[in-house]
Amino acid sequence: MSKYNKEIWSLDRKGEIVNECLHRNNCKRFKADTPFDNNIVPYLIMLFCAAVDGVVFYSLFSRISYDSPMMLGVQISGFLFGFDIVPIFIGIQYKRLRQGITKDRFVLVMALVVCGLAFAMNIALRIMTVDLISPSSVSTTTSYMGTVTQDTAESGIDATAIALTIFGMGIPVVTSLGSCLISFITYNPLGIKKQRTAEMLEDTRDEVRRFDAILSDYDAEPDFAENIEAEDEAKYQEMQVMHKALVIGYCDYVRERLKEQLGNPTSNNVLSESVCETILARLDKELALLNTQTIAEPVTDEPEENETIYTTMIRANKAIA
Repeated sequence: MSKYNKEIWSLDRKGEIVNECLHRNNCKRFKADTPFDNNIVPYLIMLFCAAVDGVVFYSLFSRISYDSPMMLGVQISGFLFGFDIVPIFIGIQYKRLRQGITKDRFVLVMALVVCGLAFAMNIALRIMTVDLISPSSVSTTTSYMGTVTQDTAESGIDATAIALTIFGMGIPVVTSLGSCLISFITYNPLGIKKQRTAEMLEDTRDEVRRFDAILSDYDAEPDFAENIEAEDEAKYQEMQVMHKALVIGYCDYVRERLKEQLGNPTSNNVLSESVCETILARLDKELALLNTQTIAEPVTDEPEENETIYTTMIRANKAIA
């Protein structure tokens, strides 16, 4: 099953068509050719190199350092910084120089100086501690009379100690050069910028397409604004009818409740439906007049221009009373 979505379009929450194939071709275009070019593989290799260096440095500092675990961790971390982190930065900076992204060589030179100092310190410590790696000069033999310990005087340094010293000096150099080489090969700033530019171009084309679709909708319906205005006017009239029906319903409800509370024929005649209809007719007439004046002269915040509204409300209240 393909990891890409099979759908070519979908609808968002606003009902707009969204292109699901966006950036699909770019993903295929900039896909890694080999597994070693994958984004996660260089990090795994660099972590492996750092782990190897950590073990090598632990074997050194555990013999010559103090018994404090904190001091041991600080010493190992310092060497890991010089042998693993700085070479990665050297490969990145050198790649930037090769591709013309930057012209600052001073940073690269300082990073090389840091690595050189770390290499020199490691070599010096290995040479000075070569005797600590030599096998013990005390030999133990077992006979029928029991265990006998004999001291053997050996001249010179054992070949095993020399081999381990060379190993301790060479392995960190190999891993550092490997980390630097991997970072130089895998890091491609121009390629990253090229991919981002291609994605931005596709995003811009998609936005242009969406704007063109909106403009096409407007061009396909020249009377779009008039139709929207007509629809709004129709909805406004429907809302007026609905509110009028609500007012009539509330009036009927109040009239019936008042009849129940008063309970005399005179009140029933006053609160008859014909009188209420007359009141509503007068109210409709006043509202129609108000609407005519509002269209002719827009209502403002001035009290003189809003006097008709207050007059209509007072008349309606008096009529209902």
